[in-house]
Amino acid sequence: MSAQFDEDDRGEHARYQMYTKAGNDAVHRMMVKVLTQAREGNWLPYTLKRMVRVGVQSVARVHPEVHDTEPEWEIVDEVNRFCDEQGFTHISRDDL
Repeated sequence: MSAQFDEDDRGEHARYQMYTKAGNDAVHRMMVKVLTQAREGNWLPYTLKRMVRVGVQSVARVHPEVHDTEPEWEIVDEVNRFCDEQGFTHISRDDL
């Protein structure tokens, strides 16, 4: 099964390049949770890395394709945009 779908098939969360809408939605929920927690609390960069890693592991239980190259890059890019806003060092795929 290809990760490339029409925008209508994948919906607004297609940016994660998962195989299914359910996979995209799972990653989206994880990212919202992690970044909301990071915005609301006192945290350190290594805590953010751990939160993202635990979130990805949780998604992978049902959607193992989250560890494919494209979904990992999309997650890293989104987290790094947040890190830029906060003035923190970027994460890498190795942190997942």
